[in-house]
Amino acid sequence: MDAKDLIRELSQQGRIEILRNLRGSPRSPSELSKMDGLTLSTASRALNRLSEFGVVERDDHRCRLTGFGVAIEKILSVIEHLYEYREDIMALQDFIAILPPGFVAGFHNLRKAKVMSLEEAFEVGVEKIASSKRYGLYIDKVISHDLYRVMAERNLAGVEERAISNHATIHGRANTFKKVLMDMDLTAEEYDTIASKVRVRVFDTPIQLGIIDGEFALLQLNDTLDRFYVSDDRDFVRWCEYLFWYLWERSEDANFPKIVEEVKAEKGLV
Repeated sequence: MDAKDLIRELSQQGRIEILRNLRGSPRSPSELSKMDGLTLSTASRALNRLSEFGVVERDDHRCRLTGFGVAIEKILSVIEHLYEYREDIMALQDFIAILPPGFVAGFHNLRKAKVMSLEEAFEVGVEKIASSKRYGLYIDKVISHDLYRVMAERNLAGVEERAISNHATIHGRANTFKKVLMDMDLTAEEYDTIASKVRVRVFDTPIQLGIIDGEFALLQLNDTLDRFYVSDDRDFVRWCEYLFWYLWERSEDANFPKIVEEVKAEKGLV
């Protein structure tokens, strides 16, 4: 027997329901047959087969999941969660292909988030950025002079900023960032502070993501859909941070500190 045989076995009547009902505690074939609407003979036969694959084991007159069985049941739950959010990722074959299995397994965290429109999420996001205290992590295609000004002011207050832009928007982001700095009347030391706090990289993704202080996150899985997932749930935020740093390691540096040096030179502060 191999993995293909196990997959075929799990597709048979009642197998998945049996795994679910064994998740909490051991049960007898009779108890499982009543819970799943199966005949006693069908439930007994299913348990025997699952036992042969090492998914369940007998404990006196009852059966329970083995460690392997618990893992299989968790994988089945992942599939259920992926199916629930399939519309968000149907057209993202290339992007999903590069994601680690650990991130894909965390789609259940979306259940902990509130769904918002782009307009609603942007408004909430700007409020969070304006009150940020430690750091902000962003994957976005937003080009906004007003927003960049707020972010620069937070940099001066000590807030670290890490952002991933895409190739289509990096030029506009760089130009707007420079214009914001040119419009600010700062000392050389203050410009150096901004340069030390801002890092921008480039990587093409279909998502938009914002994480503030490790306490709040918003995520748009598909930038063609007007749907953001927004939450301050700890697990959701950690899941989003995991995604950010995974993509950060695969992105290329855009050298934004150089822009700050250009501004200083044009203002005669070098």
